[in-house]
Amino acid sequence: MDFLGIGPVEIALIALIAFIVLGPDRIPGVMRQLGTWVRQLREMAFNLTRDYNTDIQQLTGEITALQEEIRSIQRDLGQVAGSFLTPPPAPTRMPKPSEMLKPVAPTAGESASPQPAAPEDPGESYSI
Repeated sequence: MDFLGIGPVEIALIALIAFIVLGPDRIPGVMRQLGTWVRQLREMAFNLTRDYNTDIQQLTGEITALQEEIRSIQRDLGQVAGSFLTPPPAPTRMPKPSEMLKPVAPTAGESASPQPAAPEDPGESYSI
């Protein structure tokens, strides 16, 4: 069993040196003081851990809310983009180029074949 990299032999050696340096009278008081310090250190570590966990949970909640808001915006943008990306209705039928050159059928008041206008006076000539 290692404690901070110190084995049982090293712990026994430290205890022996403390017994020799401090003496049997002062060892109980020093051990009490050491126990108080360890308890205070544990309380500080517990409080610090609790505070950090509370802050982390709060930040996690905010991040989750932001993620949900981003997903909502993405859905809205997807709907808007979908409305822009829908193809227009297909054209009925484009006429073929050969059909474009064919004459259009006459209406009720027109004649079927247009005739060139005849000059009113055949002997009339134009001069410049």
